[in-house]
Amino acid sequence: MINEEIANIFERMSRLLAFKGENRFRVLAYRRAAQSLRDLKDDLATTAREGRLDEIPGVGKDLASMIREYIEKGRIRRYDAERRGVPGALIDLMAAPGFGPKTVAVLHEKLSITSVEELNRAINSGALLELRGFGEKKVENLRRGLALWLSSKQRMPLGVALPMAEKLLDDLRKLASVERADVAGSVRRRRDTIGDLDLLIVSANSPRALREFSKLPGVKQVAALGETRATVIMEGGVQVDARAVEKNSYGAALQYLTGSKEHNVHLRTIARRRGLKLSEYGVFRGAKRVAGADERDVYGSLKLPLIPPELREDRGEIEAALQGRLPDLIELEELRGDLHAHTNYSDGRSTIEEMAARAAELGYEYIALTDHSPSSRIARGLDCAQLEQKFEEIEAARKNRPGRRPHLLFGAEVDILPNGKLDYPDDVLARFDVVTASIHSAFKQSKDKMTGRLIDAISNPNVRIIGHPTTRLLGSRGPVDFDLEAVIKAAGAALEINGAILRLDLTDTMARAAQQGGALLAINSDAHSAAQLDQIRYGVYQARRGWIEARSVVNSWRWPDLSSWLEARRSGRQARGAATGRR
Repeated sequence: MINEEIANIFERMSRLLAFKGENRFRVLAYRRAAQSLRDLKDDLATTAREGRLDEIPGVGKDLASMIREYIEKGRIRRYDAERRGVPGALIDLMAAPGFGPKTVAVLHEKLSITSVEELNRAINSGALLELRGFGEKKVENLRRGLALWLSSKQRMPLGVALPMAEKLLDDLRKLASVERADVAGSVRRRRDTIGDLDLLIVSANSPRALREFSKLPGVKQVAALGETRATVIMEGGVQVDARAVEKNSYGAALQYLTGSKEHNVHLRTIARRRGLKLSEYGVFRGAKRVAGADERDVYGSLKLPLIPPELREDRGEIEAALQGRLPDLIELEELRGDLHAHTNYSDGRSTIEEMAARAAELGYEYIALTDHSPSSRIARGLDCAQLEQKFEEIEAARKNRPGRRPHLLFGAEVDILPNGKLDYPDDVLARFDVVTASIHSAFKQSKDKMTGRLIDAISNPNVRIIGHPTTRLLGSRGPVDFDLEAVIKAAGAALEINGAILRLDLTDTMARAAQQGGALLAINSDAHSAAQLDQIRYGVYQARRGWIEARSVVNSWRWPDLSSWLEARRSGRQARGAATGRR
């Protein structure tokens, strides 16, 4: 939790300095340090105690001293000084879509806005329209951005919620009073955003187990504590509900608390038709319990196989289960590589060798190092001279690793420009092993223009993958508008399911439509450091929610099949891997 706390302070410091018009390099330094702390697997207190803070990318002597100060005193004097006189609500507001530092500064200076409530009144009264540069279109965009941000504050990304749940589970399972513990709710279903966390436990002494749960590290407040239930508020404001049940009800309770509500209602309807009663305590025929201790038996009592939690949204999974047509969902272990990852040549924080070493640890057969193209200036996109340098370094790394995995692929994430053209000429694109084409600008184009833009990129034979197709950022940017069916029909390139925790793009329903339409998919991490390669698991969770099977995922293929597909895409031939779906 301390990692996230200090990362949040650095993120807010970055916004503060931008609001005050400070040097942009200082602003970026805090932002990059915040991201590095969120990527860090080790606890910061332990890292500081071992004298390893200087090993964290982007954390120099100055920031390291601030980290130590927070660990020792629970505050950072420089941050306190910088925020003096700046309303905290304004710092928060700068995370909302459209509310950059300059915009927020104007609203504060001209309209004395210091809170979200005052901003809402100003928008609704038309006061913003009187400001220079605030036309109707801009004000409407601010209204929408504010609404999106406020709604997102009620939920957190899966990539934040799941590690928290996993840490709580680990701590719970270490308690002598706890016999079994599992996460339930929308985290178990791997929804892209999460409200509260739900935990389920079995204990011979439930009151004691719940008391010990309420004292776990990171618990800020105990909201409720009883003999079978407890609710706590964690640092950061996340609510966690824990429930203790008897062993013979555990499977039924886990099924019930996992949800979704719609899935459970459908199951209860089936139970009634079979003369059964299904509840969180078990499956009953009259007064006799026929199932309940094991979740598989709960489904089995209804003549159903165990339905994977990711599918439990009442989107046809129960009908598929009754007919024996449940999909063979892709597993993380089936991925043989990652085709979208960045190095320190653009906005990544790890070297080519560091990325390759981590990919080897993950057991990958291949990894594509896809740095940004020139139009992505904020991401330090590569010009042709820098490309040459990167190509030479990859070639050298290949020679230094003869016969060793992973295969290093020379790649690029190339901007799809507003007119549909790509950010490198074709003769440059042809040199890459992998080209991922992505939209990073002009998000408000019409549906027809955006659709044409994507199809133009797909039609380029050098393009292998369309990256994060909707461009959404959870909590800060909605998806662009395009005709998914038309893009699926055009897709000679694979459509990406991006595992970055604020993207998870394609959405689950769009990924399912893509597979049903015959499109190929690629599940990638969009890693910007070696540590972030692990976030590919969130792409797999999203794919599983979309009913995706490994046969549709190009980076589940063996290297010879993938290599054949990459080359065949350029030459217009049908590749063996694409034709057979071999993995």
